[in-house]
Amino acid sequence: MGGVISSLSKSNGKTDNKGKSVSQRTRWRMDNKFKELGGYLPLYKAALGGQWKVARKFIADDPKSLIAKITIASETALHIAVSTGKNLDFVEKLVRRMSPEELALTDQNGETALSMAAIVGNTEAAELLVSKNPDLPNIASKSGFPLHWAAQYGQKPMLLYLLDITRKDMDPSPFSGESGVKLLISIITAEFYDIALKLVNLYPDLATMELNGLGSPLSVLAEKPNAFPSGCHWKFWPQVLNPCVFCMFLITKDISIAVSYLKYVRDTKLMHHQAILLVKCLCLEIMELDDAKAFSMLQEPLHLAAKLGIDEFIEEIVGAFPPAIWSVNEENHNVFQLAVTYRRENVFNLIYQMSEYRHLVTRYIDPHGNNILHLAGRLPPPDRLNLVSGAALQMQRELQWFKEVEKFVQPAYKAWKNAKGKTPSFVFSEAHQNLVKEGEKWMKDTATSCTVAAALIATVVFAAAITVPGGNDQNSGTPLYVMPEQHQQRAFAVFGVFDAISLFSSVTSILMFLSILTSRYAEADFLYALPKRLIIGLSMLLISITSLMVAFSSALYLVLGQNKPWRLLLVGALASLPVTLFIFLQFPLLLEIMLATYGRGIFQKKGNRMLH
Repeated sequence: MGGVISSLSKSNGKTDNKGKSVSQRTRWRMDNKFKELGGYLPLYKAALGGQWKVARKFIADDPKSLIAKITIASETALHIAVSTGKNLDFVEKLVRRMSPEELALTDQNGETALSMAAIVGNTEAAELLVSKNPDLPNIASKSGFPLHWAAQYGQKPMLLYLLDITRKDMDPSPFSGESGVKLLISIITAEFYDIALKLVNLYPDLATMELNGLGSPLSVLAEKPNAFPSGCHWKFWPQVLNPCVFCMFLITKDISIAVSYLKYVRDTKLMHHQAILLVKCLCLEIMELDDAKAFSMLQEPLHLAAKLGIDEFIEEIVGAFPPAIWSVNEENHNVFQLAVTYRRENVFNLIYQMSEYRHLVTRYIDPHGNNILHLAGRLPPPDRLNLVSGAALQMQRELQWFKEVEKFVQPAYKAWKNAKGKTPSFVFSEAHQNLVKEGEKWMKDTATSCTVAAALIATVVFAAAITVPGGNDQNSGTPLYVMPEQHQQRAFAVFGVFDAISLFSSVTSILMFLSILTSRYAEADFLYALPKRLIIGLSMLLISITSLMVAFSSALYLVLGQNKPWRLLLVGALASLPVTLFIFLQFPLLLEIMLATYGRGIFQKKGNRMLH
């Protein structure tokens, strides 16, 4: 239909030898076509809805309609019925009335009804069709064989079925040449890595072929970061998996949730394992080529993996073919320069698994005179910059990158000027000036908000300290609850201690936040100085809130809790609410800052495999 409309638009203004415009003649033909097809509308609706009684009557009145082209795309009723993905009984009755040759009728694109079944994953209908005409899987259209459609649309059960019944000795074969590599790429794109492994083992030549516009199978696999452990964002879950599943079981009383989660984890780990095996398998086949061809074929997937952060992929390639580590793209950027540009720390960390060659892979200069430290000075892509929350933490992470890369360059590169006469430090300052301003605003806004909260707490606890619960003795001025005969003496002691702790911690918090507000906000301050003050300020604020709640609960117990301990339980439960809210709302930020500033960091050796 789209092709017809396109031809109509392209033919406007043209005339034939009879004086009629081409567009007028095309419209006339289309009108006649629609009128002709309009007579099959009841059959079309019956095929869509699985209404066999209506279809049977229509076919009885017009036997030719069984194999007639009833749509503008020249589809038969069988095409329509199969493509619904349901109404198997309707399909079975149509197939029973058709000959094997009629089952092979094609639409305007050369697709049989089996191709429609492959697209929608209608395996049961496919089995009905093939049982009557076993040659259907071997009929190719303009776009390929039915199994190509099953792969392109991600219909795994259908694909497995068609792989078993499609002839392997055809010429042309769906498993060789352009058709074969197209099939393999479609299977990899659909993330059926187990099937891809079997296909490569059966037809190893497919691993070394390339498809125009898509590249090689290895290149397509390199664009699948989720297929590898490095692309998985729940690496810490294996340590807490069992407690989490147990808690889910206790809360929901439904073991199916825990089972589903375990199945998801198992399937994901299996996919990672299969993807790595597939990389190994493809690399082994590429290694059978001469060195120049192998080097050429490995370059693109290697650079794609570096951009997307798939370190396992790079390890496998370099492990199979060590010279690949020296490959560069059109900008003369190697794996580590790409890792720095796209801020892929897991790829950059591979440098720790190299010998002293690590100092050689960082010496490359691009056509613009930039060394790897210049690249570290640039802003990363937004998706990599936003990995951490808040402009201040983003600035801290950028400084960490720059300082880390600086360790691996020769001293002359630190003051190296590029084609524009800019040193790496100048490039960093120029690129990050807006981020510094945003980080300053974020820090000041956070500090201002927290200062107000800390000041309110300090005011309250100071007032409570000089207005003790129960009052004072009129003669000595000693608080009544301090007197030895009072049984509430312990509760009063708790009140006094935690009131003092709350006061001191809130004042300390105020001082820390004030120091943030008055900071000079130089670039280097975002690395340690400002995050350290924010950590202390937020920690003290948490302590002050917690102490305030304990002191308040003690005071209420002294006033209201005599002989009624249930009141203490109620007060304690209510007092824990603000602390719990603070932990849920602010503690993640505090923890993130602490880990970013004093944690292990993102730069360290991740594996023991020697790369060079």
